[in-house]
Parts: sequence; structure tokens; C-alpha cells
Amino acid sequence: MSTRSNIILYTIILIASSVFLLFRYVILDNPNDFIKDLASTFALGGVTFSIGGFWQLFSTYGWQAIKCKMLYPNSKVYVSLSYLLQIRLDGDEKYLLVKGSKVNQYQPVGGVYRVFTDKNIKIDWEAEIKADRNNPKDLRFFTKAKYIPEIIKWFKSGRNREFGVWREFQEELIETNILSNEKFKHIDVDYLRTEEKMMNRENRFNDEKYHTILYDIFKVNLSSEQEQEIRKLYNENKYTDQYAFVTADEIRKMCFNDSHTKIGEHTIRTLDFK
Repeated sequence: MSTRSNIILYTIILIASSVFLLFRYVILDNPNDFIKDLASTFALGGVTFSIGGFWQLFSTYGWQAIKCKMLYPNSKVYVSLSYLLQIRLDGDEKYLLVKGSKVNQYQPVGGVYRVFTDKNIKIDWEAEIKADRNNPKDLRFFTKAKYIPEIIKWFKSGRNREFGVWREFQEELIETNILSNEKFKHIDVDYLRTEEKMMNRENRFNDEKYHTILYDIFKVNLSSEQEQEIRKLYNENKYTDQYAFVTADEIRKMCFNDSHTKIGEHTIRTLDFK
């Protein structure tokens, strides 16, 4: 049974049971044995069952997601499920960013995950892939609000989707020749956290009303050879038209180079929480 159907069922049972108990204890003066015993027991059970059901839904999805099902189920939502990489030179506290391919700004290495072929998001969630994207497997799409709880639950399960972070690292740093393939045949990462922007009222693209964006944040653990190569890159050029090394303070200000160059707003999510 769907979440929306469960909510309707729990609501009906709670109202019916509460009305009966009100009738039994407030209105009736001399109820018969059937009403006093059997029917009252069922009514109390109905109240308990409904409250337990609502609590389970709240624990699983939260009120925000329940509102998706009940208040605006067909509202158009933009969804982006992605990962960001924190690449930092220890000691100097410099963060390596790359030039955005779509927007004139510097930002963390990363991007949206991709779905595997055995998961059809167009059928399951009525997903509409963004028109400016050529890869239909990208987890960046428009859908209806009623699917958001299911999407979040599916994403966090890790099933039927890309789980690693190597692809974007390779595309943005190796294939662009910023870093060498010889020293970066693989990377070791630590998962830091997942940051969520749930059902924010935004209209950035077309006729969508809300945005739901999830970022998995990872820290790249550099080997000694990898750190040497990045430090060499830093010493040669701290800022080019492909990459930049910036401080945490510049990331918070969302600009560097005497405030002339923009840093992506989402970059701050890669900083460590103090």
C-alpha cells in the first residue's frame, strides 16, 4: 500500500474510533454491554493502531515527505542526487577546485550519480530528464512531489545506481590533464556525510515549484605521491582557467581573486564542520 493510501486509512480509522469513543463516554448514559466492552476495545485499538501508523510514517519520511503525499502530490520538483569531493592540501589548507563546464565558476570535483539500466525512473517516478543533458542515466530530473519519499529511500539504499566517485574525478582532473594518470590510477576516499536540501521552493529552470537536492560529501585521502603532484601543481600555478586553489574563507565568501572570480554556492558543503 502506498504512503498516501496509508495516511488516508489511518486518518479514517482515527476519526471513526475517536467519534465512537466520544459517543460512548460523553453522550451515552447507559451503554449496553456490547458497546461498553467489545466495541470500545476495538475503538481503542483503532486509535492506537492509527497513532502507531502515523508515528511510523513520520519516523520513516518526516512531515515534509508526508506533505509531499498529501498537500502537493502533483507539484513539479527538480531532483539532483550527486556527490562532491573535498581535495585539500594539508598544512596550507588549500582546496582544489575546477572550472565549471556549464557555469562560469569554480567548484568541487563531483557530479550527479548515474542510474543502472535495470532501474527505469521514467516509469517508476514519471521522471523527465533535463533537456540540456545528453545522458538519460544522470540522476538529475524533474518529477512529482508524491515520489520524493520513495526516491530518497531508494537513493539511500544504494541499489541500482552508481556508488563510486571515480568517474567524475577522472573526467574532471585526469582527462583534462590537470593531474597525471600515472599517479592517479585510483583514489582512496572517506565518506563524510550527506547534505540535503529538501523541497525548497525554487523555480530556476522552467515550471518546477520545488527543488530536492542531495549531496554525498567525500574526502580524498592523498597518498604521498599524489600529494606531491598536487603540491607541485599548486606551486606552479595557484589559479588557471582550468583549476584553482582557494582557502576555506574564500569558499565561504563564494569568491576569490580579489572578489573577481566566483566560487559555486554548493562548494561550502565540502568544508569540515567545526
